[in-house]
Amino acid sequence: MTDDALKAYIIQHPPVVYQAKRGKHGNPLFCLANLHTLYIAKNRFRDSDKIRVTLVEAPPIQKTDAFALLFALSAEACHALSPRESGHYLFALWKDLASSQPTSLLGLSENFSSKTAFCDAFKLNRRLY
Repeated sequence: MTDDALKAYIIQHPPVVYQAKRGKHGNPLFCLANLHTLYIAKNRFRDSDKIRVTLVEAPPIQKTDAFALLFALSAEACHALSPRESGHYLFALWKDLASSQPTSLLGLSENFSSKTAFCDAFKLNRRLY
């Protein structure tokens, strides 16, 4: 995906962080949720680049793991739609953008340039759409 597409994803799913007392690592922010987004940012962008985060109140120290697991479970449950189950939704989005903003699709991924490429990217049967 392009840098612009990844930046849009990061804005939609910012890492959830809390501020803690400085420890031996010297980093006052700790990621509690959307860790995947943080890894995308760290692997794709420079250390000097800034990203949007959601700052939350620090959980009680004995409940930090429970809060992190709760966030992870809710995110996985919400993102659990398989392409087979969400294919009509994904294709409807692609079709609308293809007719109204075709160049924006290439800004997301070169795999979105045609119906065939789009369906192949999501492993969708193009004959159904």
